Amino acid sequence: MTLAAARALDAADGLAPLRARFVRPEGLVYLDGNSLGMLPADSVAASADMVTRQWGERLIRSWNDGWIDAPARIGGLIAPLIGAAADEVIVCDSTSVNLFKAVVAALRRDPARRVVVSEAGNFPTDLHIASGAVGCVPGAELRVVPRERLAEALDGDVALLLLTHVHYKSGARFDMAEWTARAQAAGARMLWDLSHSAGAVAVDLNGSGADLAVGCGYKYLNGGPGARGVPLCGETLAG
Repeated sequence: MTLAAARALDAADGLAPLRARFVRPEGLVYLDGNSLGMLPADSVAASADMVTRQWGERLIRSWNDGWIDAPARIGGLIAPLIGAAADEVIVCDSTSVNLFKAVVAALRRDPARRVVVSEAGNFPTDLHIASGAVGCVPGAELRVVPRERLAEALDGDVALLLLTHVHYKSGARFDMAEWTARAQAAGARMLWDLSHSAGAVAVDLNGSGADLAVGCGYKYLNGGPGARGVPLCGETLAG
């Protein structure tokens, strides 16, 4: 690969024009989108409007002018990026809180199943949250196994398989449809963490039959520091 060849690939990239829509510090090659996406240029004016007009001028009236509906409205905008229906996605809480709620809901679904399975290489926060969540359900446990032993860990005691779609270190990606089917064939529910894939790779939750998913807005969705988490709940747990 030469510099000329790289530039030719850039010139032929259909997404190349989007580069101009981000604030890019001079001389910086930014490769850390997995922790905080670059600032979209349009968000500067939008943030100023929120502070000066919506808050400064409209005050409490802004709740009825759009603030109160924002979680569902923004969730509907994210839905096409993750293969979900507009009314299945909502922006709220943090990723950790949403993950905790989803794990506990899955454990309470069937009293005969009290095991959450995940891989040893999962994102550390996911394992910490899952460990705390199982402590809130009597008799529940977290079963953490190497990636290559996930299939054999799916026995009749498993309530939930918790996996991160794209591995945060290696970039390895699970086949979402395959692993969702494996979990459901074992009688378990499937929970995907999309924090490292939403906005970066194609995701099709409904096409894969996923039961639950969580994600975040501050990485590849460019929501900025403090952006909310994104939970999705399928029909299997909606009740």
